[in-house]
Amino acid sequence: MPMTTSKAAAFEPGDSARASGFMEIAMRLKREHEQLKLQCDALCELSSRTASSTSLAGAIAILAELRAQAASLLALLERHSAWEDEEVFPFFSRYYKLKMEPTIMPSLWVLEKDHELAVQFFESFLQASDALLGLMGVDAPWTALTEVKQSCDDLTQGCLILTSHFEMEEELIYPMAEDILTDMDYLFS
Repeated sequence: MPMTTSKAAAFEPGDSARASGFMEIAMRLKREHEQLKLQCDALCELSSRTASSTSLAGAIAILAELRAQAASLLALLERHSAWEDEEVFPFFSRYYKLKMEPTIMPSLWVLEKDHELAVQFFESFLQASDALLGLMGVDAPWTALTEVKQSCDDLTQGCLILTSHFEMEEELIYPMAEDILTDMDYLFS
């Protein structure tokens, strides 16, 4: 059976010619994406289970935990995104401008729009679930269960968009990072 390699398999510090600040950026990008994707997958699964609940009491019992996990992932995502905007994307933009190749700005713009859309779904879930948790004394369980399901559907959609966002970003960034690392190998060999 042929072995498959990760898109980021080349981001290992074993090659001394590649030891650099850029290698650290590439390794951090890989590490953070792996962590965010794992958390996103777990959150998506919990959200889907909550949305398919037939019991309001069961759904509400999970809703507070789901909110906490969604808020935590959103905070991690915002820190990661700020780091990418400050360090990762400017580096790639400068590098590819120097090489006189087409700009990556349109691709980065699309990635940013995906990110914004995912965040909107997360925020929609957080607002709706906050309202639902505040209304738990009101006697309209059938509407509350429907609203729990709808808010969880928003969160699940946000997770799916975010997962797709990470995949597209990796398909864009990892090959370019490999090109940069290869250029560095040539420079230092």
